[in-house]
Amino acid sequence: MIPRIPNDPALRDQRKADLLLASGLLRNQAAMDLDDLGERADVWGRRYRVVKGWVTDPTVLAVAGGAAAFFAASGKHSRGRVWRGLKWLWMAWKVYQRR
Repeated sequence: MIPRIPNDPALRDQRKADLLLASGLLRNQAAMDLDDLGERADVWGRRYRVVKGWVTDPTVLAVAGGAAAFFAASGKHSRGRVWRGLKWLWMAWKVYQRR
């Protein structure tokens, strides 16, 4: 329910000041939220550019192609050893990062 506009000039001025204050607070909150959203978009944009740089890098493409050829040509037995070694390396890296 919207309250009635008072007839008293002092109360009317107080109501106007309260409405202006509320409007200013909402504008500031909207501006802060927009800035936060822009910062998040910038972070994702930088991540996208980094990944795009990796994908288009000839060295990365050569290593990925070599790895794909290795896994396609190797048998099931040697592939299992490689995966096991990669799992241990990944775990060691994670433990090292926590230190």
